[in-house]
Amino acid sequence: MSYETNTSTGPNDLIDKLRIFLLAEGWTVNLFAAIGAGYRLHVQKTASDDTVMYFNFRSAVAETGVTLITEDNVTGAGGTCTGILINGSTGYDVGEIWHHQPGKSIDSASKSMGMCMTQMSTSAIPAYYFFTPDADTVHIVVEVTAGKFQFMSFGMLSKQGTITGGQFFSASFSSYSPYTNWNDDLYSPNYFSHCRAGESHGAVYIDADSVASWRISGGENTPEIFWPAIVGQSANASYSQDGLASFFWSHAPSSYNSMAAMCPIYTLLKRSDANYSLIGWPTGVRFLNVTNYSAAQELTFGAETWMVFHADSLNGDPTNMYCGFAFLKVV
Repeated sequence: MSYETNTSTGPNDLIDKLRIFLLAEGWTVNLFAAIGAGYRLHVQKTASDDTVMYFNFRSAVAETGVTLITEDNVTGAGGTCTGILINGSTGYDVGEIWHHQPGKSIDSASKSMGMCMTQMSTSAIPAYYFFTPDADTVHIVVEVTAGKFQFMSFGMLSKQGTITGGQFFSASFSSYSPYTNWNDDLYSPNYFSHCRAGESHGAVYIDADSVASWRISGGENTPEIFWPAIVGQSANASYSQDGLASFFWSHAPSSYNSMAAMCPIYTLLKRSDANYSLIGWPTGVRFLNVTNYSAAQELTFGAETWMVFHADSLNGDPTNMYCGFAFLKVV
């Protein structure tokens, strides 16, 4: 398990740094090759439960959605993306395009589905942070511009009970809109959330109730997976799932011991009976209210050190209610 931070000269440099980092962490690189104005990267690793995980990446430099992914309703025909995209699969085939790997993550129309970090500089990324809190999980934080961060995570859930699968990935943007202006008044963080109906904001591959597939969180009414700690970032709560998030907004830091109140990203799966069951959580990332903390500030809990990052700029929406994440730093 490792931690790395440095600067980067752009998405292509960053994806190469990620490749080198993953190799050192025991991942196998199946392919790293130029494509368009960027690079494609395909990796795999056998998790601690013997599940073989596959993830596929694409760096992009001012490329349109239809160039990045051939199905234009997945990334949109308008706008451009400068960043890194990810999707998951259950295999690797050198003859397939980067996002059409065997067992790829798909949406309800059976089209490729993924996540991304975008709006990166093509010449000077202020900082990136790589975290591996355990052998099966990778978290990436990128300071895309001074004081503003985007996120990407992938790996294997820490499981609740005995289930098959458990691979997951998430990032700051849905692949439906990688070119979205995250500074506009409609921006809401998509990392481990389902803030907007109809969009895909995260994915988990799981075999439960004898149904194996990538499940997406997309829409507050009928998500297939549900990250309850992250719902309710708006100051005006409008649906019941706000409760857990609101508790952490109002209790940070704790009035009992003045320490940060941090919540695991509990992952609930919609079962065949339409109810939800807890299936696990990604290791080494916690949700918290960052109002009283600085970006990249380190918090110590016993022998553990966690680093805090803001999902919104301090002047962004929601007003006076700042969503953030803490990552376990292992050096």
